[in-house]
Amino acid sequence: MKSGGQPGNNNREIYTLEVALDLFEKAKDILVADTSIITETLLTVKCKYALLLPISSYFYLRDEKFPLDLEDIKREIDAILEDRVMKSKDIMAAGIAAMTLKNKHKWKDQSGLDVSGGLEVISGITITLIKPGG
Repeated sequence: MKSGGQPGNNNREIYTLEVALDLFEKAKDILVADTSIITETLLTVKCKYALLLPISSYFYLRDEKFPLDLEDIKREIDAILEDRVMKSKDIMAAGIAAMTLKNKHKWKDQSGLDVSGGLEVISGITITLIKPGG
């Protein structure tokens, strides 16, 4: 079952596209203003209290009800969060940052190869994170 709740439950149908756009613009404003937010989970918790937007409603509006209409703002929020995770070495362990980039921002591992004199030599396995599309 989708996160919309029980069949016949229309509690989330109070959100129009205009309300959703306004809420997500305010969510982005919260994110920009508070540089300690480095994960979407923390952002949704802040939105729950600052905007009275339940966490499940945040994801319902973004992923189910208005996925295309909120796509641009979602990309902006993701880009800010991705940048903060990349720069978060003082806040989170490198391994956790790497897992966050892989799980939340679709980064991938790549094995490193050395090329010497035209011959490919495997110099051990070096894991490098590759940004999507990069």
